[in-house]
Amino acid sequence: MPSQKRSKKSSLKFLLLALLVGSSVVACGTPSQRYASYKPDGVFLALPKTWHEISTEKLAQQEAQSTAVGAAERAAAVKWQVAYSPSSQITAADVFSIKNSEQPIVFLRIRSLSNVERNLVSFNSLRDVIVPLSSWIDGSSTIPRFTLLADDEVTEKGGSGVHSRFVFGPAEATAQTLDQTVVLSNDRRTLYVLVMRCTETCFEQNHEVLDKIAASFTVHGK
Repeated sequence: MPSQKRSKKSSLKFLLLALLVGSSVVACGTPSQRYASYKPDGVFLALPKTWHEISTEKLAQQEAQSTAVGAAERAAAVKWQVAYSPSSQITAADVFSIKNSEQPIVFLRIRSLSNVERNLVSFNSLRDVIVPLSSWIDGSSTIPRFTLLADDEVTEKGGSGVHSRFVFGPAEATAQTLDQTVVLSNDRRTLYVLVMRCTETCFEQNHEVLDKIAASFTVHGK
């Protein structure tokens, strides 16, 4: 009987030690993701922890340099924006450019809509937030290289919109893949835009990570 008691005590000590070691591993582990969120509108996005951030401030500074018609008004309507990339070489200028990127660029933007914009907004205008996608789809305008990979309606608690993924580019240049989710708030006052892009090859190589980012995009609303 004494030997059985010692055996039970030894087993109990081993079990407790195992539990403590297991707890330590969990406690010391580092999160594999980082999170971008805009709490006033319940917007959430999860990304790899190692990705580099291009801050709201840097994006605003870059956008302020634009001389395009209506650029100042569009910038003034921005409530919040942020961008990310696995490469620290990606700049705010790269985020706002439509030129090919060999590294993934993820851009999240929240902006208010004017009264005129609220009255004119449609699924097609949501599709056209970056490029004239709706006209490429219906054939009213063309581009040398264009392949539509996805075009689906999106319903969130805080609004609804369209998710599109497509490949496009000039005839002789490297094509790029662009994935965009554009959500209009339920009160039609706010636009939530998530854009992910890089060269076609780059996107294929990183599609698992980019798919997870897109799937994490959430708009709960106010």
